[in-house]
Amino acid sequence: MTRRIAAVVLLAAAAIAIGWALVFHQRPSLPDLAGDWQSWRSTLRISHDGGGYAIVVDNPTGFLGGVYAGKPRDGGVTLEGPLAALCREMRYVKDGDKLQFCGEEFERMKGSAARASIASNMSRAAASAREKPTGSTAVVAKATCGPGSHPETALQGQVPPPLRRVGQFAGFDCNLRPVAQEKGEGAGWQAAFYADKAGHVCAYHDTSPSAVDRAHRGVVVVDVTNPLKPMTTSHLATPAMLDPLESLKVNVTRGLLIAVSAVNETSAQLDVYDIAVDCRSPRLVSRDEASPRAPKATERVTEGDFSPDGNTYYATNLRAGTVHPIVLRDPANPKVLAEWSMPFNQRTSGLAIDDNGERGYFTLYGRGAAAGGADETNLTNGIVVADVSDVQARKNAPQVKVKGSLVWGDGSASHQVFPVMIGGKRYLIAVDEGGAGDSNANGWSAACAAGLAPWNMARVVDVSDDAHPLVVSRLKLEIDDADRCRTVLPDLVGLAGFTYGSHYCSVDDPQNATALACAYLESGIRVFDIRDPRHPREIAYFVPPAVSMPSPGSLNSATAATGRPDHCSAQMRFDPRTATLMTTCQDNGFLVLAFTNGAWPFAK
Repeated sequence: MTRRIAAVVLLAAAAIAIGWALVFHQRPSLPDLAGDWQSWRSTLRISHDGGGYAIVVDNPTGFLGGVYAGKPRDGGVTLEGPLAALCREMRYVKDGDKLQFCGEEFERMKGSAARASIASNMSRAAASAREKPTGSTAVVAKATCGPGSHPETALQGQVPPPLRRVGQFAGFDCNLRPVAQEKGEGAGWQAAFYADKAGHVCAYHDTSPSAVDRAHRGVVVVDVTNPLKPMTTSHLATPAMLDPLESLKVNVTRGLLIAVSAVNETSAQLDVYDIAVDCRSPRLVSRDEASPRAPKATERVTEGDFSPDGNTYYATNLRAGTVHPIVLRDPANPKVLAEWSMPFNQRTSGLAIDDNGERGYFTLYGRGAAAGGADETNLTNGIVVADVSDVQARKNAPQVKVKGSLVWGDGSASHQVFPVMIGGKRYLIAVDEGGAGDSNANGWSAACAAGLAPWNMARVVDVSDDAHPLVVSRLKLEIDDADRCRTVLPDLVGLAGFTYGSHYCSVDDPQNATALACAYLESGIRVFDIRDPRHPREIAYFVPPAVSMPSPGSLNSATAATGRPDHCSAQMRFDPRTATLMTTCQDNGFLVLAFTNGAWPFAK
């Protein structure tokens, strides 16, 4: 039976913008709501500002705390959010000075008082982000390419229209060149890596779920013990491995490989493999339902990650806005511990857990300030820092205690977050997969007009104080400079969705990070020196050539080679012994890249 998790509401500690408030909670039934109503009704205030209403519940420990938005419709105000499940409408009473809600009457606040009431529930972080953006907004220093390089011919990160024709793009490289490839049928979103007890080094990457023209579907296992001779050893075609989206992860401590396809409050469809003994031949130890008698899981898992000890895997469902911790102490008998939901349009994609398993970092998958219907006063994209020690300790009725949060408007679709140590200080690498506008021509133009980045980028966040995360730098390329939009927008005529911009990043050493490598889709692999996290600089890049033949397992050029640049989206593995970087790009498959001109590793 899933344990109930007490609700935690982000008020002062969280970045709350007008009309939204992040809540981790277990999905309630109507009796739960009805009971909670009695406990918090004295803390509820209804305020009016402009043409709409906001309900503010000053109850930081109750399920229904937060800010709830409504707009007049047919003589009433339709409520959005969890309260709607209990009382569908608020009705005007008397002359409009009062509202009737759930059989109770409340005074509504007007004008400046209403605005002050709403503003008081916004975090300092959100307010300061609007008033004075933190961290450098400048373009990151461009790499200086040494001998043997084939540098970009236009702006940093740009592949201009003449190179987007069939047979025209041979790629770019700067201090980073390809030395080995295992193309196979192409690659998907992500890659994971592991070195087993016998000294073998392996890579695992997903492929497209499509069966068209495929010889081998599923996750590809590549032996990279000799990085100059990568060799595919097997394909994992169990159900979750056929389409893992971004749930494919490795736990180094226990030697586990996992993919999760679906989940609900009590069960999960997942595949767990033991890779500790021989990573080249994964051994299936758990498959499909985590609880055989439970209702079949139906919520599609988008992403997830292990706690460092490998005993818990946190799965997320982006569309539903849920997080499910799955207990893996016995990998053959995984158990879904609970379900947490994020109301309104607050969703989460990637997450990470710190080394002791007690601190969680969650993405807030929101919209940018230049997106349709959004602005700098209603920010929903960013990160949350939370205490998950109750889960790690397996307490009864475990709670997630939010420590702090941060939102920003110059990006959207917060996708990846993970902790690192730089110079003995704690930081997060936070990666968006959307720019400040929507991911289409109108959205890119809107971001440009607002003076914001049209495409996604990574950023470095100082979390030495959990309650007040602070962006200290952005990994912004020249193509992201709004003043250069006229030069870049013609590259993408007729395109939408993923084009330029970040997707996944990795560091050379999480405990002492000096270099950061990011997959920037059509801008290729970009590598940065982050030893000074406030002033990162680019040191190398590799933009792969466009393929001449389709890659049927790719998520980019699966059916035809159109001349479009490859999409590099996956995580990377730095190897200081060989000065190499391993990763995948969707059309070119598995790649081993060698640093040149002493770009990395850095001299000690």
